Amino acid sequence: MSSKERKAMKLGILLTDHVMDKLRVTHGDMADFYEYIFGKVDSSISLKIFEVVDGVYPKNIDECQGYLITGSRFSVYDEVDWIKRLKRFVLELHQLKKPLIGVCFGHQLIAQVLGGEAKEAESGWTIGNQTYNFAEDLPWIKRDDSSVKLLHSHKDQVTQLPPNAKLIASTEKVPIAMFCIENHIFSHQGHPEFTPDYVRDVATIRRKVLGEGVYRRAVDNLEKETPDNETVAKWWVNFFRSKT
Repeated sequence: MSSKERKAMKLGILLTDHVMDKLRVTHGDMADFYEYIFGKVDSSISLKIFEVVDGVYPKNIDECQGYLITGSRFSVYDEVDWIKRLKRFVLELHQLKKPLIGVCFGHQLIAQVLGGEAKEAESGWTIGNQTYNFAEDLPWIKRDDSSVKLLHSHKDQVTQLPPNAKLIASTEKVPIAMFCIENHIFSHQGHPEFTPDYVRDVATIRRKVLGEGVYRRAVDNLEKETPDNETVAKWWVNFFRSKT
């Protein structure tokens, strides 16, 4: 079925950050990333951006058929008012079994709110393409290979699954890279919405923080490997559409 034949769907993007000012001219802002990748895989989906970092939320939770929490430079354990409010909203979404996807920060936030743990990883920074090895198959995941690659750019990660969560996939550096809860939450650490050029430019800005060894390995990885962005974005669509 082509995207034109599919039923229109409205999804809410819970925006938890913006692209750094010096990178925005080249790469666009965070919302642009999601508009682009959803447009590539299913043009019948419309997005509503809610800048939760600025306290903007839907007036009615049913305004959208599902929600996605983006990545952020913040940590889920930061004592910040907007993060506390977002945690309450995640609980509400969970209680209503509203379809929800978490990406990076969103992945960590969902885990922490629902009884798991997210913290700074002992392994330090993870930058570049990471290979996902799957422990479970799910109805919305259609894969021809035993693994996929996604771009990562983070220091924190989920270290303990929430109760009732099912581990879907791990990477070498991120044991809890993807999980689900029942059939209404799908969560992962990697970024299908990012491009290798964007991850490289962010790493370049953070070069001193990362250290030369981590930075050089990241640049080499980004030059040699290609992420499976559209594959995983199609899983997003399959997940949301399986709930309607």
